[in-house]
Amino acid sequence: MLISPSPYAAIYPRQYIAYHSDVHTSTAEEPAITIDGDLDKPFWKDIPWTEDFVDISTDTPPSQRTMVKMRWDDHFLFVGARMEETDVWATLEQENSVIFHDNDFEIFVDCDGSNHNYKEFEINALGTTWTLLLNKPYDDGGCEDSKRVDPVNGYDMSPLIRSATKVYPNDAINRPDVRNTHWTAEVALPISKLMERNELARRPSDGRQWRINFSRVQWGVKVNERGEYEKTPCCQSCAVPGTAAEDNWTWCSQGSVAMHLPERWGILQFSSSTSPRNDEVVLEYKEWDVRCCAMAVYYAQKGYYNKEGKYTDLIESLKPFFKQPFLLHGAADVSITLTKEEGFIATAKIGALTATINQERYLTVSKDVVGPPFSEKA
Repeated sequence: MLISPSPYAAIYPRQYIAYHSDVHTSTAEEPAITIDGDLDKPFWKDIPWTEDFVDISTDTPPSQRTMVKMRWDDHFLFVGARMEETDVWATLEQENSVIFHDNDFEIFVDCDGSNHNYKEFEINALGTTWTLLLNKPYDDGGCEDSKRVDPVNGYDMSPLIRSATKVYPNDAINRPDVRNTHWTAEVALPISKLMERNELARRPSDGRQWRINFSRVQWGVKVNERGEYEKTPCCQSCAVPGTAAEDNWTWCSQGSVAMHLPERWGILQFSSSTSPRNDEVVLEYKEWDVRCCAMAVYYAQKGYYNKEGKYTDLIESLKPFFKQPFLLHGAADVSITLTKEEGFIATAKIGALTATINQERYLTVSKDVVGPPFSEKA
């Protein structure tokens, strides 16, 4: 919920309150509940669902619903997802395969809001998973760090992570003769691994906010002459329905067919309550405007660079390159410094908050210190 007027209100993302676990036996190595894909267990009973997923970039509603719910404790972030599906199929059984080549469910977490070193988790209906870390978005030259690309030293969340799926009815998967209703995914993400390499990250606590989004990749299928499912790309809610491509359904719209835009992800708010309370409120994400202003400078610099082959330290030169939805905030004090590495560092100050961003989209926010200056006693 955005309380104050904002030039970026149209893209303010969805928010969700994650309630604390009411089971207090988790350790750093083992979650407090059995992760088996069953979202009907008491652990999840009173926890609300998110809104239905939307298409990643269009206003066309997806043909099948997707919803998520979350809880947390000192060691794990718990995620449960429900995907309506009449034809549940999957083929990939090798861990750390490129899971979105099947229908899948995906989790993206940026626990410090820096747009760097964020984590991604994917799972298909067979329960096969892919875990990776992105040092920065692909458009900024980022690369995947995972066991897929480096089986010895690559990033993963094992052995702490737990995940499972369940297919309805009767675990019927790859069965065209059975009409499915839905499948579920249940995941316990270790908080220590989510925070790995994020120096500015702070652990979950009451009122703390992280950035998060979810994606569901959905391919068309047909039954071939052998009576088996066969992937037949034909998107439903995309910009041109019927195109030979997959559908991408997300919790928060990304504005384009691109999940690796962390600045567009949703807001996860942690609560110390174990269940919803009437007096609990969704907190305004106070950094929203200053972050968006910094992103506006970033995108304008990219536009300027594409034309001129270099960055500029003159805000006047950038004015033709500010585009919706990231226009320059009228109340912002912006400064830009060019670096020796042919990059830039820009700051945007609105009120007591200052956002700093560079050419690789690395973004931090600081707050003015209020109060008398510190004086050390003699």
